Amino acid sequence: MTSTTTNAPNWLFQAHQLAKSGITELIAGKDCGAGYGKAIYGDFSLMMPSAYSLIRNRNIMHHQTISKDGAWVRYVDGHRADLREIQYFWGSAAIAQTDHILLHEDKSKKAELALESILADLAVLNIPDGMKLSISLSNHNPERSSTEIKRRVSGIHTFQHLHPVTREIVSKTVEIVVSEVYPEGFGSIAYCLFGEASLVLDPSELAIALDIGSSTWIATVFNGAGAVIGRHLIEGGAGQLHSMIAEMLDKRNDKASFLSRDVKHLPSLVNQGILDGTLTYGNASTGKKFETEYKQCLDHWWSSRIEKFASFIANNNYLDGAKYLVAWGGGVLLPGVDQNLADLGFVTLKNPQYINALGLKLLTEISKGA
Repeated sequence: MTSTTTNAPNWLFQAHQLAKSGITELIAGKDCGAGYGKAIYGDFSLMMPSAYSLIRNRNIMHHQTISKDGAWVRYVDGHRADLREIQYFWGSAAIAQTDHILLHEDKSKKAELALESILADLAVLNIPDGMKLSISLSNHNPERSSTEIKRRVSGIHTFQHLHPVTREIVSKTVEIVVSEVYPEGFGSIAYCLFGEASLVLDPSELAIALDIGSSTWIATVFNGAGAVIGRHLIEGGAGQLHSMIAEMLDKRNDKASFLSRDVKHLPSLVNQGILDGTLTYGNASTGKKFETEYKQCLDHWWSSRIEKFASFIANNNYLDGAKYLVAWGGGVLLPGVDQNLADLGFVTLKNPQYINALGLKLLTEISKGA
């Protein structure tokens, strides 16, 4: 997923400021994305890779870590008695471990590990002790998962993490209230209609949205009242593109690839090369450039999925009645995708990777009458 995150000095300043702020309650929205989790806590935004690694050997010393996009967390006590004394890594800290789970490879983990992802967020933010958190979440199948997510997340939880400034282990207690679990993309619609990205749309008028995420493309047709008229999920988001490029690098047989010809290339390192803008696998100075592989894979990945999107729109005769074509999700920032979308008449919204989280926070505020 293509995205940017707060740089380390700003993150440390933000963590210090929040800890000393005296804030006792935060209103939040979290998009538990399969590739990256995006969240808005009060005025603070956060994005971390959706990766988890359970610490099985607790005798290993000095394994505690924290950064702007990953953390070690220990659950001490609270509503989730099943997690008592469990330690785990989240985000980049998890990816650094040999034994880790990527949520885009098993979407059921988004619901199962919702609390773990939130506690990791709160560790990186360095929240004050005794905080109350009101939060709205999203899920691909809230009808099936909402009750279970609320059961797993709601309640009082005490946990430990490494202080980002002092590097000491600190304990925090937080009370979490789950306002609601909404369908994936519902927050984005709310933000489009009622937030800063407001679209001027009458109840009888339609907008067509395309959300390109790590594991899926989601087409949504909605009206000015916020009602979803049609929805279509297309498998194979940006994560699939990363895997396609990695597989092409596996087959490369030039001189630069001789030493690694039997090594499986990692989609995560392909993604890193896209994120930093170099299109280089590994070290920027000695790694492999993959501009050719990127272009070839992008063309195939884009054409096969945009055809499915077009078929959904055409078969249901949505296009003629649509006032807007809008795009969001971190995948819309992939090199070349932004231009492809513009050529089709799409408007890519500002901060596209955070749109759903912003809307979920807005929905939490509305539910609380804030």
